[in-house]
Amino acid sequence: MVTIKDIAKKAGVSITTVSRALNNYYDVSPSTKKKIFDIADEMGYVPNRSAQNLVKKTNNTLAIILSGLEKEGGKDNIIYRLLSGMYSYAESVNYEVVLYTTSSAHQRDKTYVQFCKEHNIGGAVLNGIKIDDPYFEELIESDFPCVLIDILAQGKNVSSISINNYKASIEATQHLIKNNHKNIAMINGRRQADVSSERYKGYAKALRNNDIPIKEEYIIYADYLEDKAYKETIRLLTEHPEITALFCASDMMALGAMKAVNKLQLRIPEDISIIGFDNIPLSEYMTPPLTTVDQDFYVMGEKAGEQLLKMIKKQDYEKNMILKHKLLERKSVGML
Repeated sequence: MVTIKDIAKKAGVSITTVSRALNNYYDVSPSTKKKIFDIADEMGYVPNRSAQNLVKKTNNTLAIILSGLEKEGGKDNIIYRLLSGMYSYAESVNYEVVLYTTSSAHQRDKTYVQFCKEHNIGGAVLNGIKIDDPYFEELIESDFPCVLIDILAQGKNVSSISINNYKASIEATQHLIKNNHKNIAMINGRRQADVSSERYKGYAKALRNNDIPIKEEYIIYADYLEDKAYKETIRLLTEHPEITALFCASDMMALGAMKAVNKLQLRIPEDISIIGFDNIPLSEYMTPPLTTVDQDFYVMGEKAGEQLLKMIKKQDYEKNMILKHKLLERKSVGML
């Protein structure tokens, strides 16, 4: 690989002069610049954009930080759709997308500000952050821009993008009630996730609106994992055979629940009705096709990239952006 040291040697100038010429500094004469550019072209030099950005203190990249990636994550396609939407927006404004990963444990070793400075990024879109993560409180106070996916928060330089999870969960639970179900259990995600809290509140509100008692023994947490949802659903339906419907806070957990129902030799929807959340590509190919709440992660990625760039450029941005959702009625819910 050709370096600026190679160019400097052939041009008979210092490495500093080559660097300043390639970065178009005014204090290098036009003739010297031309000589250096000609040699660089002749030698097939490819500039190191990261190094250039460090020198210029600018960056034409939009960063996304993913926290807590799970082995099962590829199955739901959510991250891919977020990235695709963000990439589409970035490409339209001649920016690039860079992806970083973290975890709750790593966040204890390095602060968000340190992370951004180390990677020379001016801010980031964050997905998978939990309200008890070390980054969360810091984000609220930090001057570094951040766009949070699926978590509503107020902060100095914070934007949030989500659907109305509370309203969507009311609609999903109400759909089960409309089909004469009263013994409705909920398979929720992570206790520490803001989105889990909002979906529980919507479920509980729909029950209260219809004078149906909220039974804590009907509420389980499966951390958005298919296998855990499968095991918890087996236990739940064995201990409470009176349950006739399940509201699942993700389609992946709904898939685990459907496998559990089949294992117990019950029928969907004749014995158990099931609603999911997310409308992942697999949902319409499940047996039967899954009734679910649709949210457009591609659009979410586009909007996240747009908001982040506005924040980096000190332009006006939306503090809390609520995107549209829709309840898709398929064949996993039946009249009791």
